[in-house]
Amino acid sequence: MRALSTAASGMRAYQTKIDNIANNLANTNTTGFKKVRENFEDLVYQNVGGQGRAEGAAAANPMQVGSGVRLASLTRDTTVGVGVATNNPYDMMITGDGYFLVETEAGEELYTRAGNFQVDNEGNLVTSAGHRLAPGITIPEGTVQFSVGSDGTASASVIGSSGATEERDLGQIELARFGNPSGLSALGGNYFRATEASGEAIKGAPGEEGLGAIQQGILEGSNVDVAEELVGMITAQRSYELSSKVIQTADEMMSTAVNLRR
Repeated sequence: MRALSTAASGMRAYQTKIDNIANNLANTNTTGFKKVRENFEDLVYQNVGGQGRAEGAAAANPMQVGSGVRLASLTRDTTVGVGVATNNPYDMMITGDGYFLVETEAGEELYTRAGNFQVDNEGNLVTSAGHRLAPGITIPEGTVQFSVGSDGTASASVIGSSGATEERDLGQIELARFGNPSGLSALGGNYFRATEASGEAIKGAPGEEGLGAIQQGILEGSNVDVAEELVGMITAQRSYELSSKVIQTADEMMSTAVNLRR
């Protein structure tokens, strides 16, 4: 019976939807997290009639029965999350498109929206996992104030050998954007890797070439809407239940047909 496999496809699809909603809700408080939404599509159709017609007769609409649904893709929503002020000079938020560039110990370039940086024992700005911000920004000893402009220019007020405070230019923070950011491969730990689907990174200074600006002392929160996810969870649960009810009904129909000769 076609209804069994059709309903089973619905249960599989909505199970995946629930799994994705669970991940979105679990990351409600994850810095820079971007929620993911599901895209479904119907499966192949079978013609069960309506193809042939007598000469001169009006054309009949095709009689087609579908075979269910499947998950077509998962798309990451790249809208900017709400900023949360921390007053930590090493915290940064991108107000617009773009990703921070970080470099692993193996030399691989990764991308992140999480701007909660810190200083390692060598004075380098690094992520919580110890990956260096690229290009590297090194905080000199004796720094009393660290500043980052909206265009990514980093500077510091440093107490010199004479005891006087002097301003030092620490370099330029770059950002990267992609033609298809949803095509990035999520690695966990708030990191992404470029793929063929995302395209190559387009790098530049914040505020230029479509890149967002940087705000210092602010962290980007998750863009997950809890109310929206809860509504989606309820509808997915009901759809799952309805699909299971179809399987139960199809089973009862098959049982009735089997017992006709008793």
